[in-house]
Amino acid sequence: MGDSPSLLWLTALNALFLCAFFCYKRNVKNEKESAFRAGFVAMIGPTNVGKSTLLNRVMGGHFAIVTEKPQTTRTIIRTIKTLDNAQLIFIDTPGLHLSQKSFNKLLIQSAKNACKEADVALALFTAQKSREEENESLISYLRHVGNIPKVIAINKIDRAQEQWVAALRDRLAKEFPSSPVLPISALLGTGVEDLIQALIDRLPASPPLFPEDLETDMTERFFAAEIIREKIYTLTKDELPYEIAVEIESFKEDEEKNILRISAVIHVNRESQKRIIIGKNGTLIKEIGSRARVDLENFFQIHVYLELWVRVSRNWMKNPRMLKELGIIN
Repeated sequence: MGDSPSLLWLTALNALFLCAFFCYKRNVKNEKESAFRAGFVAMIGPTNVGKSTLLNRVMGGHFAIVTEKPQTTRTIIRTIKTLDNAQLIFIDTPGLHLSQKSFNKLLIQSAKNACKEADVALALFTAQKSREEENESLISYLRHVGNIPKVIAINKIDRAQEQWVAALRDRLAKEFPSSPVLPISALLGTGVEDLIQALIDRLPASPPLFPEDLETDMTERFFAAEIIREKIYTLTKDELPYEIAVEIESFKEDEEKNILRISAVIHVNRESQKRIIIGKNGTLIKEIGSRARVDLENFFQIHVYLELWVRVSRNWMKNPRMLKELGIIN
């Protein structure tokens, strides 16, 4: 027997419904994708302006080392913040500063190159009288950076006098009338949400550039070295931190014992620096290792066995091979 007319009508209606449903889902997906924004945000500013603190605030984790010493950031650090409507790839760069040293010139040039390749430049200032010269230097650089969209933040407003913040904001607004100038405190989180929205508004329409669950494209070895270097910066004084480097020689997970085994070399320029890092009866290097291990375990969420060695590598800051191996130059 053939199908009844009512059954044929029901089958046709079901087919029409399914067709309409899938067309609707496709249109919703296309609209969502067309509204999505993604791109690279280069964070630029003078040394110790708070770029790394802001990056950690935005990412909700310890991705960039933070110390009170200037020139802490040496390498380009990329992190990925994926939201419902946007994906921001932040590029934390070395601080811009006036220096004639060849090593520092390398850092400054890497920061400027990152800005040229980004979709948006996020420029950080601080409203402090002692930093007027640095602010003027950054303004001069931004004038010549090209047509890249800019978002300007005045950081550390929790520490600055209101009149200085207002004066700097007026100065920047007149200098860059098409760019928002936002007062923020990266340390406290004040104004950070508005800053993120201003960045999103200036990103190009694009599907995500990285998987949604990826937060960085940096290696685990990189973060291990940075955590150790942070502890050296914290526990040593004067010029010593700027003449040390940390290289991860071994990074292995012992799955049977649930332990991550890390062996790292601390490079110094001179024998006297080696003695400082080791400390009397090895006390300083033990403290560096102890503090680093705690942060490494928090970062990697596994027990860590850490070995530290100190090696005199004379003039490593002028050695292109070492600078490349350490990720300071490409």
